[in-house]
Amino acid sequence: MDFKLRVLCAVAIMVAAMLPAFHARADEDGSGTANIGERLFLETRFAEFFYTNSGGDANFQLTNGDPVMDVTVSATHSPLPGPFAGQSMNCRACHLVEEHESTGNRTYCDFGQRSPIPNIGDGRYTTPRNSPTLVNSLLPRSVPLFLHLDGQFASPQDLVVGTLTGRNFGWNPTQYAAAIHHIAHIIRDDDGTGALAQQYGGYSYAVTLEGLAQVTDQYIIAPQYRMNVTITDTNDPNYITDEQIVQNVAALMQAYMETLVFSQDTNGLFNGSPYDVFLIKNGLPREPDFGEAPLQYSQRLLQLITNLTNPQFVTDPADGHYATHNEPFKFGTNELAGLKMFFTLSSSNLVQAGAEVGNCVACHTPPGFSDFVFHNTGAAQEEYDAIHGAGAFLALVVPPLSMRATNYDAYLPATPNHPYATGVFETPPTNSNPALVDLGLWNVFANPDFPAPQPGFQQILPQLVPGLSPQISSVFVVSNQLVFSGANGSPDWPYYVLASTNLAQPMSEWSIIATNTVDDAGNFSFTNSAGSPQGFYALSMDTSDRASAAALPYTVALFKTPTVRDISSSEPYLHTGRMNAVEDVINFYLQFSAKARAGALRNIDPQMGGILLDAGSVSPLAAFLHSLDEDYEDIPCPCDPPAQ
Repeated sequence: MDFKLRVLCAVAIMVAAMLPAFHARADEDGSGTANIGERLFLETRFAEFFYTNSGGDANFQLTNGDPVMDVTVSATHSPLPGPFAGQSMNCRACHLVEEHESTGNRTYCDFGQRSPIPNIGDGRYTTPRNSPTLVNSLLPRSVPLFLHLDGQFASPQDLVVGTLTGRNFGWNPTQYAAAIHHIAHIIRDDDGTGALAQQYGGYSYAVTLEGLAQVTDQYIIAPQYRMNVTITDTNDPNYITDEQIVQNVAALMQAYMETLVFSQDTNGLFNGSPYDVFLIKNGLPREPDFGEAPLQYSQRLLQLITNLTNPQFVTDPADGHYATHNEPFKFGTNELAGLKMFFTLSSSNLVQAGAEVGNCVACHTPPGFSDFVFHNTGAAQEEYDAIHGAGAFLALVVPPLSMRATNYDAYLPATPNHPYATGVFETPPTNSNPALVDLGLWNVFANPDFPAPQPGFQQILPQLVPGLSPQISSVFVVSNQLVFSGANGSPDWPYYVLASTNLAQPMSEWSIIATNTVDDAGNFSFTNSAGSPQGFYALSMDTSDRASAAALPYTVALFKTPTVRDISSSEPYLHTGRMNAVEDVINFYLQFSAKARAGALRNIDPQMGGILLDAGSVSPLAAFLHSLDEDYEDIPCPCDPPAQ
């Protein structure tokens, strides 16, 4: 029999289409939309404390505010006066900008290791993690949108609703319905007499949302956000439900958050930092080419910079001067040396023996300086072992998916569906209870109470799990049996063998002819009759829900990559907030990259082992990171009163 063996040696991992880009502003049809979103961002009456102490009066003036608002806790300064003292919780309390200018502007984050939250008697006094910056948080990206450091939310609206009705605003999970009704009550019954309303024209929310506040364009709301919240007859076809009102509040706040970006020119290219000015002065590209991945762009840019024979440096004040940073606006030889370390990948052919390899750009890709996905740098292990002793994190017992799924309350975070869950794996460690630890993404991945981000997690599984690109090492026919085998797979991972008679057929239409599992050593093999009608074969790693049990261990202690733009405005650092200075972070990476190479870290990101730096690299790397600083200033609402 004349049999032509044709095997397609490829890994068929399906990746969904990219998300659409976000707009810089969302108020083209109503220039006040983002301003209204800002007002809602500052609103202090949505919190449970106001609900409990206002007696049902939406316009009640608190005489004694929530004590958590009295001070701004700081890891790097003495406690600072709370900008909203005497009131209750709002979004701005954890996402500051110019409230404490004497200590420098913030990029919509606070000063604490972890942010203080209202005391409601559940033993929790802070958020689980350091407050991330909101600036650039909604940038366009080539991966699904994940919000919060554990990826809990897949859209800004979900994040806003979850925050306004959640623990940070003092609500416990059993109060979700009450929180929704209360927020809608504030919107329906606000009379516009409060101090915040006066800063925004003195209009009530009802007047504003109906589109009647049109004295000047800064109060005009875009048509898609307009609604009449004054109708009380639930049988009226125009009646707006409480849930619809809260969703509209979230949409308006999203419109505001979309305006929070670092300085860009009219082409949407970053231009505010010394690094950006260095690229401009030297005629270097500030964004990837069409179809070019950010990581590919970083390596092209590095090559162009390396080839500069006479780099034009940035000096202060000729090329710029900081108003909000106590440092020179510059990019010189030290910053350039740090850039080269930062951009050099351990896998690059450009690496010379003895070179300083930061491997930083593997996760902090320009121009946003984040890949927007999840990595384990060892930060959770550093904190846990600092409290419980070296090796404690390695010995920590983490339940598999089967155990976690059958006892949600024992392990996972509390939600309205599981209001009494303990959240022991989402809680910062303490001396008194070694069971408490924050495992980040592990809490959300394959968690049925967080359905929205799950499709996105499935898309990025190849980036989360090493070995999802196995190598086919041999293909042969024995006794009319087709055999192919390989290695480098992820142990215990399920995979499909696909077959087709038509190579041009879309992979999604190929037939699944076998479902196997990679063995403990990462090897796999497949045997099929060579006389079968199929002629082309492919190996497809299973990224469906069926693979969740195999994937879950790889999510332990993974947290989303933060941006390092304007890094001086967002200390303390890491999700634990345990590093107060940029140099502290670099030294942490020096120490933990060595631990990664020694196999001493649990589920560590493989990229950590590629960091090859010594103590001499700290100064240039820190200089480069500071060259990403800029004068980020909140764009004031046109209706804000002048500073006193």
